[in-house]
Amino acid sequence: MLLFAVSAGVPAMLVLGAVTGWSHSVMGAPTWASWMIAVLAIFIGLPLAWASTPLGTRGATNLLLKAYRREGLEYVEQQYLSKLAPYKAGLQLFNLALALDHAGDQDDALVVYRHAAAYGSPPAMVNLAYWLSRHGEEDEAQEWYRRAAEAGYTRVVPRAGER
Repeated sequence: MLLFAVSAGVPAMLVLGAVTGWSHSVMGAPTWASWMIAVLAIFIGLPLAWASTPLGTRGATNLLLKAYRREGLEYVEQQYLSKLAPYKAGLQLFNLALALDHAGDQDDALVVYRHAAAYGSPPAMVNLAYWLSRHGEEDEAQEWYRRAAEAGYTRVVPRAGER
């Protein structure tokens, strides 16, 4: 919410400053420069504000889902996630795995959960562990639960034999 407020508020403030002459008088910027700054803020800030909303987040996940179904996981990692820090790439993969899981594609979701967990996403580690536990692979499930706890996952993580 804070990202949305800043991303939408700064361009609005700069446009208002250019319209009223505030940026010209206070910042000492010529009128044309204050308008250029306002336009740049709009082109950068408003897409960032949109991306921070739930609809924008779903749009990014849908983009990854379409690319995954069309080209595969390797393509998604190269084209979209290689530019992100590993932790953020893991979160994007986690969202993709959730989308696949909700679509009923559990086999592909498991593969993507594994990749997201390898990138260091604690929620992906927990979901992977839960899936493994449900399919009788308790030892590996406990290992992923332990890794999630070490990575800072704060929710309750079941112990061996608990579900």
